[in-house]
Amino acid sequence: MSAKKKVIFCTYSSIYSSKVLEQLVVDTDIELVAIVNSTRVFRPSLNPLQGAIIQLKTSGLRYSTYLFLITDVFKWMQPLLKLRKWPLKNVHALAKSNNIPIFDTRDINSIQITNLIKNKKPDFLLCAHFNQLLKEPVLSIEDMQFINIHPSLLPNYKGVDPVFFAMRDNVKDLGVSLHNMDESFDSGEVLLQTKIKMDETKSLLFNNCQLFEEGIKLALKWMKNDQVYTPIQKVLKDNSNDNYDSWPSSKDVGSFKKSGKRLMRLSGLWNQQ
Repeated sequence: MSAKKKVIFCTYSSIYSSKVLEQLVVDTDIELVAIVNSTRVFRPSLNPLQGAIIQLKTSGLRYSTYLFLITDVFKWMQPLLKLRKWPLKNVHALAKSNNIPIFDTRDINSIQITNLIKNKKPDFLLCAHFNQLLKEPVLSIEDMQFINIHPSLLPNYKGVDPVFFAMRDNVKDLGVSLHNMDESFDSGEVLLQTKIKMDETKSLLFNNCQLFEEGIKLALKWMKNDQVYTPIQKVLKDNSNDNYDSWPSSKDVGSFKKSGKRLMRLSGLWNQQ
């Protein structure tokens, strides 16, 4: 019987990261040795309050509220709603209930986190809904693979919220990619992809949840099969940011809403709609 694959999971606590984590913790072929949770907001140089203010100025009230609901509110409300059989636990609650050490950090490339990763000796460092860029010396750690779940059909729609922009552009297909990581966001070898049809009646929250659920399936397939699959795209053509979308502007969000699309339903914290 082959040994379990040791994995460190890196994320920013949210509904989306919980969707990924709940599948990791139940897989008997995976040993989740640690979780690295980002506490960075908007930009590395900003504290949480400053980051929230800049986010509000950039994306407007509607989008900033959506982000607030799927991250902080999702986390804060759970202890108050235990009697209502909350369907999805936040990252810290999942870590506690499964006895997995979790480390909050604003800088994954710090000496402390670099040493943590080295000491845990994982086979994989898996990122999903993670807002930090891996750099040296983390990327130089030997005998492990750095992979990321990105909710788009790379190389299209690089950026922080690819599903928002794909929905805005009325694409026929959404998708999720599993790719190797390097010192640029959303670049590297594309390992596996899944494509799904766009349903314009569904919200941004629903589509993101669906894509991250598909993404963790790809990641588990890759990690448990000793990388026997050939990367479907050798290397993305370049590491430029020509098609990299940063945070939506308030104008983008206004156009999104006027086209009849929704960020989320009011009941989204309960049923991810």
